[in-house]
Amino acid sequence: MARILIVDDVTPIRDIVISMLQKRGHRVFEAKSGDDALEVARNKKVHMVLTDVNMPGMDGIEMIVQMRAIESYSKIPIIVLSKGSKDENITAAKAAGAVDWIAKPFTEDSLINKVNQILVDYYVN
Repeated sequence: MARILIVDDVTPIRDIVISMLQKRGHRVFEAKSGDDALEVARNKKVHMVLTDVNMPGMDGIEMIVQMRAIESYSKIPIIVLSKGSKDENITAAKAAGAVDWIAKPFTEDSLINKVNQILVDYYVN
């Protein structure tokens, strides 16, 4: 299965997403901030990143921009998981390089279906 990085400053959210993904056989790495995520990106190769936008320090938008500058992360799918769906946040995330957006709260089925569909689109098609 896929190697997925989850980036969120809220530990219970990370834990829930990690559990959902691991139940499906994915290997999951975690980061609690944009800075931590970039450190993971420099040391691990993953197939997908799921990130929050609103985090202390480096937010998710800036993290996406910096992650896209790392050659091995320039084309992997990045999905934003964030509260609400403000048009300006969605526009900024997509401009930074996110491929999709999932609004919190989400169901396990909606998260897994979106992750699986994007993995198929990027790695099978």
